[in-house]
Amino acid sequence: MRNSLLSVRSALDTAFYGGGLALALVLFFFVYDNEVFGGHWVLFCLYASINLMWMLVIGTAGLYSFATIAVVGACAYVGALVSGGSIAGKELESARSLNIVFMILIAAGFGALLGAIVAAPTIRLRGIYFALFTIGLAEVGRAIVKQHEVLGKNSGLFGGARFLKADQIATETGRTIHFFVGLALLVFCLLVYRAVDGGRLGLLLRTVRESESVARGLGVDVVRARFAVFLISSAVLGLIGGFYSGFYGGVSLTIFDFNTLLLLLAMIVVGGLGSAKGAIIGTALLLFIDRTFSDIDTPAWRLVWIGIIMYGITLGTTRGLVGIPSQVRDYLKRRRASRETGGGAPAAPETSGP
Repeated sequence: MRNSLLSVRSALDTAFYGGGLALALVLFFFVYDNEVFGGHWVLFCLYASINLMWMLVIGTAGLYSFATIAVVGACAYVGALVSGGSIAGKELESARSLNIVFMILIAAGFGALLGAIVAAPTIRLRGIYFALFTIGLAEVGRAIVKQHEVLGKNSGLFGGARFLKADQIATETGRTIHFFVGLALLVFCLLVYRAVDGGRLGLLLRTVRESESVARGLGVDVVRARFAVFLISSAVLGLIGGFYSGFYGGVSLTIFDFNTLLLLLAMIVVGGLGSAKGAIIGTALLLFIDRTFSDIDTPAWRLVWIGIIMYGITLGTTRGLVGIPSQVRDYLKRRRASRETGGGAPAAPETSGP
């Protein structure tokens, strides 16, 4: 029975991801020549990739971390800096222009280092205490950038390594490159998520979620397992920061915007915590709403609609949008069981006399 359920789940996952890839290709061939849509696609790939790594930390490791935007932003700045980013239009004399691949690898390495620095003294903290420590990191990053001219202060760093050549910007070739680079980033992050969540680390941490005392009794090093997941996610978030800089040719203070962090959190809550599909669905839905209302005359309405959706999802579902099918199945099973028993409790079996 268990094997059949796993087979069904695997088939559904294959259908979801295969259908998503087919939809992406349809959009590419029929819609992607629109420059506005191209920009939204890049943003979707970046946000979905960030949310997948955030899901590893919150869902798999059980750490309530809000350091995602801080890590991505810091690594985007590092990538822009080492690849020749400029300050207010003036080239940095000390910067060396690096190949885009090396720039991304440096950003990923810095992400792993930053993750180790953040997690080493705090990984033993629980719940709200870890959240409180990490929630202010984005503001710390913003403050550091604003105080140092080498980081561009309020102007940001631009002119660093990017995926496009100068003559490819705002062209069909450039949009095609961005489409497939964004898709490759999203697929890579999805593979990392599935490898960690479905592997030994994920199994150990699921045991911890069920009962930490039992897990420790079985010899599970809880701190080391959580530290490993946090380090992996931080390295990939650093890589995403490098991709961010490569997409836009640089970075500015807006990457540390607290509203962006709240939007990303809303995406994973609406989609469903603990599910890669939930991260992707929630990102697609709320980004569509966010971009739609940002492009019209009433951008404030995007916050209203996002709030209404979050309110409805948290009240009406147990695991976000991705959990609705299982809720419907459970409801139908209860209805069926109720009809079979005549709407009441099952009758007690008759017993023979002594």
